[in-house]
Formats: sequence, C-alpha cells, structure tokens
Amino acid sequence: MRAAMHPARWRVLTELFDRRETVTATEAAELTGLTPSAMSYHLNKLAQAGFIEPDDSVDGRERPWRAMGSGLEISGQPDEAMGRAMMQNILAEVTRLLTAGPPVSPDGTPWPSSYTHTQLHLTKDRAKELHRRIHEVLDEFEGDTEGLEHEIFWIQGVHPTGR
Repeated sequence: MRAAMHPARWRVLTELFDRRETVTATEAAELTGLTPSAMSYHLNKLAQAGFIEPDDSVDGRERPWRAMGSGLEISGQPDEAMGRAMMQNILAEVTRLLTAGPPVSPDGTPWPSSYTHTQLHLTKDRAKELHRRIHEVLDEFEGDTEGLEHEIFWIQGVHPTGR
C-alpha cells in the first residue's frame, strides 16, 4: 500500500487504471513533471508492489508498463501519515477531474454532469455490505465498451466517526 502513496506513483496508477493501456517512463514523466529516470525508479517500485507489470516493447528501446488488473483498490489500516497521503492523492485526482470541466458530446455540446455527495453513518458490518454491493454493480459494468463517450469515476471512502 505504501508504494502507491507517492503523488507521482498515484498519478501514474490512476492514469493506467483509468485511461491508458500502457505508459513508458518518458510518458509518465510528462504526466508528473519528473524526469524519465526518476519515473523509471517509481515504475519499478510499483511493479515490485504488484500494481503494474512490463508490457511488450514495440521498438525494443522504451519499456512500456501496464496495470495489473482492471481497477485500483487499496484497503487496509493505514497509519496517520499514510492515511493523510491517501486523502491528498484522492483530492488531487478529484481536483484534476473536476477542473477539466464537463465532457463534450461529439456534436460539440456539453452533456449534463452529475455529482453526488452522500454521507452515511453505518455499522462496520453494514459498511462492508455496502462496499460489497457497490463492487457487484461496478463489476457488472466494468467490461462495457458500448458507452465510451462517458467517463464515470467512483471514489468511496470509509472514515470512523470517532463516537
């Protein structure tokens, strides 16, 4: 889990899991503002942690990387510093997505956007049940290739109320 907390690594992971089939160290450097050699180091750390793996190179010079799996889910009991880093990375991703503005249809008109904020107060067992059921629905739509004109993102978090 800690391997994904670096902001540059998180940015590359979200790009790979959400939008791209592969990314090279050079492309990852462009996304993050780091050098290709620094991104090569970070990509290797992500591979060691099991988040990404090398893909076949087209020209034999650059080394593309691809996500392992179809979605990024990190769970566990983070310490305070890791929990804060997770929240900062999620905030940066949401900010990046929302500042891009609403998507535009092929005819040039923006399509209606929908943003929902809901806060629930559940027992631990009910929270686990909600998580399981949400993932069932997400799994149902994951392989859908007919709706490529709409990007849907989902962020779910659990935070104890301290009561």
